Amino acid sequence: MSIQHESLRKRFEQHKPKNDKSKIDDKNIYTSMMKVINYLDNRFSGQLADYKISFSKSIEIKYMIDLIKSKNVRSEFDYNFNDRTIVPDGGVLYLEKKDGTFKKPILISEVKRQGTNKQRLREGKEKQATGNAIERLGKNLTGIKTMMNHEKITPFICFGWGCDFAPEEKTVLSKVFMLNEFYPLNKTYVFKKDGNSNYNFFSPVSMYFREEVWTVEEMFEIMKEIAETALRYYIY
Repeated sequence: MSIQHESLRKRFEQHKPKNDKSKIDDKNIYTSMMKVINYLDNRFSGQLADYKISFSKSIEIKYMIDLIKSKNVRSEFDYNFNDRTIVPDGGVLYLEKKDGTFKKPILISEVKRQGTNKQRLREGKEKQATGNAIERLGKNLTGIKTMMNHEKITPFICFGWGCDFAPEEKTVLSKVFMLNEFYPLNKTYVFKKDGNSNYNFFSPVSMYFREEVWTVEEMFEIMKEIAETALRYYIY
């Protein structure tokens, strides 16, 4: 076996457990999203005659730019990437008017697992660099916050788990903390905060991070609160 092939094999074996667990994470958060849809359908039965709730795995850059343009506060954009999308791990729920004149996100969800170093140390291996999952989160979150900049809400949730998010592992948690504009973690935020007509509002989002894996029911309980708050913001 060539050195190159051996290197590729080792990298595949290194990431295989992560990929397997990521598939389970994706399945669980998808299940939670479907439970949220069922909850909203039952909770607002008869009140959404002109609306529907839809699910998508991705958000088109074109849609994001069009949503900003609809507020008539910005005119300069780069349209070279209109054919691209961002793909939140758990997808996005939209509230849409059935006549096609209205489509707004009411829940955008991510789940990030990070941390193999405890297992590596048990196996006598060296620690790996940390932060890859958070870097991917930061990329998506930048686009989502920009898209929602001129709304009063940012209906985003990220669940993080793994040994890199243990309380004593402050290196990675500090990165999440900065992504959340120095607001506390493990707290639900939907509305913008701490601004007025003279200053920009801050946009904290719901960042729930811990070492233990999140269950479907735990995620659902937080997600339904965010989605219902966003729905009420648009409808009422």
